[in-house]
Amino acid sequence: MRKQLALLILGAGLATASAQLTIYNHQFNGSGGPLNGTPETVSGVAWQAGSVFLDNGVVQTLVAGSANGQAAWLPFTPQDGLIYTATATILNNQPNWIAFGFLPATPPGGLNWTDTSFQVRHSNNGAYLWALTRNNPTAADQQAFVGPNTSGGLADFNGDLADPSQPVEIKIVLDTTASTWTAEFFLNGTSRGTVNVPDAAKTAIGGIGFSRDRNATDNPGGAIQSFTLTVVPEPTTGALLLTGLALLAAGRSRRAL
Repeated sequence: MRKQLALLILGAGLATASAQLTIYNHQFNGSGGPLNGTPETVSGVAWQAGSVFLDNGVVQTLVAGSANGQAAWLPFTPQDGLIYTATATILNNQPNWIAFGFLPATPPGGLNWTDTSFQVRHSNNGAYLWALTRNNPTAADQQAFVGPNTSGGLADFNGDLADPSQPVEIKIVLDTTASTWTAEFFLNGTSRGTVNVPDAAKTAIGGIGFSRDRNATDNPGGAIQSFTLTVVPEPTTGALLLTGLALLAAGRSRRAL
């Protein structure tokens, strides 16, 4: 009986542990130096980022008279049969947006993620599944897009939906367990819609991260307060581990007889 109870406890613990695995969970606790080259907290993978992105989460202004931008990127390739949750909290009380979501492996035009160019922005780099926040008197403060770029805007994630003077949480749940992938978008914990993911996104997504639009004038900028990417493993993985645990316990039981 004690062996059975121990097995149940171990099995429950394993099921809990395997329910969610952390891929990225970056702590923006640096001293204000460049984010570029900084190891991501969990994985140790180095960020690739433009100069306005700092290791303490600050996103400085990028003053330019025409379309321009910068990005902060980490590698990520989604696999079939999993559920990924990407979450970021952004404070941006300025007119020009800061965006979060999935990115391609490389930006177009032979650029890299440390470059300053409008082509590294989510809106121009071929990105799928992303959202932005800002405080703009003549445009929606929060918007989300299926992609690529700004195509496939979400009707229920388009407007002055959250107070940009407070931190805004953007969450995207990417479900790849069916042949047609889906993505559910959340704003401050409220679902704003679920969409079918275009097949092209399956190979186009090669990263995850942030980008910022150019600023017409200098201002205090914004800040990334948190960023996580987690995954729920395939149910068969957990089942196989539990089966192995049961066989191990049974073998020990026989030896004890």
